[in-house]
Amino acid sequence: MSEAIKPIDGDLKDINIFDPELMKCPHALYKKLRDESPVYQDPTTGIFQVSNLELICEAARNAKVFSNDFGALQKDGGSDDYPKEAADIMMKEGYPSVNTMLTADPPRHTRYRSLVNKAFSPKLVQGMVPAIQRKTNDIIDKFIHTGKCDVAVDIAQQLPIKVIAEALGVSSDYYEDFKVWSKAFTDQLSGTSTPEEHIEIAKKLVKFQQFFANQLDEKGKNPADDIISDLATIDFEDEHGVTRKLETAEQLSIIQQLLVAGNATTAHSITEAIKLLIEHPEQMELVVNDHSLIPNMIEESLRLLTPTNNMWRIVTEDTELGGVSIPKGSSLLLRYGSGNRDEEVFENPDTFDVTRKNSKRHVAFGQGIHVCVGMNLSRKEMYTAFPIIIDRLKNMRFAEGNDFNYSPNVLLRGLDSLHIEFDKA
Repeated sequence: MSEAIKPIDGDLKDINIFDPELMKCPHALYKKLRDESPVYQDPTTGIFQVSNLELICEAARNAKVFSNDFGALQKDGGSDDYPKEAADIMMKEGYPSVNTMLTADPPRHTRYRSLVNKAFSPKLVQGMVPAIQRKTNDIIDKFIHTGKCDVAVDIAQQLPIKVIAEALGVSSDYYEDFKVWSKAFTDQLSGTSTPEEHIEIAKKLVKFQQFFANQLDEKGKNPADDIISDLATIDFEDEHGVTRKLETAEQLSIIQQLLVAGNATTAHSITEAIKLLIEHPEQMELVVNDHSLIPNMIEESLRLLTPTNNMWRIVTEDTELGGVSIPKGSSLLLRYGSGNRDEEVFENPDTFDVTRKNSKRHVAFGQGIHVCVGMNLSRKEMYTAFPIIIDRLKNMRFAEGNDFNYSPNVLLRGLDSLHIEFDKA
C-alpha cells in the first residue's frame, strides 16, 4: 500500500524522465538526482532538472532569470505532437490563450495577481469557515449511512469545487461540468495525452470558455459580490499604463487557473492525507486523540504528496545554478516533490510524521512570487474539513478495489480514487 522506494540502478542518462510509470512514482528518480546531480540536464530532451530544496527555492525566487513565461509548454504539456485540429478548435470556437498569472512575469503577473489576491485574503477566507463546515457535513451526510465511500470522488473532489464555485459566483448545480473541465485542464498538462485525446480536451475547454464567457456577460450587467463580477467590472491598468476592462480571454485565463487550483490540487491533498492516516494507524491515533495536530498532519501530507510535483521555468539569460551552467532559452523543471523529500532539510524524509517540527518548510504551494494564489483557501478547507471527517468517519480503513494508481502527469500528482470503509453512524 505504501509507495515502495527502491533505488534506481544504472546511469541517469539512460532514464526516460517522461516514462509514465516513473511519473506515477518518481521518488527513486528524485533521490538519484539529489544524490548524483541536483542540477541535471537530461541528454535526450535537454531539460534541466533541479531537485534539492535550496536550489529549487533559489530558482523559484529569481523570476527575472527563471521565467514563468512557459505558455507554449503549458498548452501541450511539453508534447511535440500537439495536433493542429486541437489548435484549430480552440482558435475557431474558443478564445485565445493569454498569459496572466501562472505563465506571466512581473510586472504583468503582478497586475493580474493583484486582481484576485483580495478574494483570498486571510480575513475573507476565515469568513468562509461556516460554509466549508456546512458543505463538508452535507457531503458526508450523503453516504455516511453506507459505511463506505470513495474518498476522492465522494469527498475530496466535491468540497473544493463547491467552495470555489461559491467564491466565483456560480451555482454548484454545474458541479459535474466543473469536474469535467478541471480534469481536461489537468489532462492537458499531463504530457501523456495522445493526439486524439488532445482533440477531446480542446472540445471540453471550448465548452468551459463558452459557459464562463456567458457568466461574465451576465455578471457585467448584474454584478454581485463574487470573483466573476469583479473580473467583469473592474478597471485594469495594463503594462502600457492604459486603464481598461479585462478582455474576455484574460478573464477566462484567470478563472481557469482558479478553477483548477481550487480543485485538483486540494482534492489530491485531501485524498492523500486520508490514505497516509490509514497506512499509519499510530499516526491516525495521535490525530484522532488530539485534533490540534491536524494542521501539522495536513502540512506533512502536502510535503509527502506535493500535488504540484513539478513546475516549468524558461531561462532568460545565460546563468549558473548549483555550479552548473545553464544557457539562455533552456527549459527547466523545478522538482518540488523532490525538494520536499530533501534529506538535508527533512530528517527521515520518506516517513509520515504528524509531529514533524519543520513540516511547513515544504514547497507544495510553490515558492517566490508565483506561490499558489489559493494557498490560504486550500489550507483553510483542509484545516476545517478534517476535524469533521475524522470525527464522523470513525475507524477508517481501506476497502477492496484500490489500486493506489497515481495518474502520470508532468506537473500534477495525486490519486483519483481511494475506496475506504468506516463504522456506520
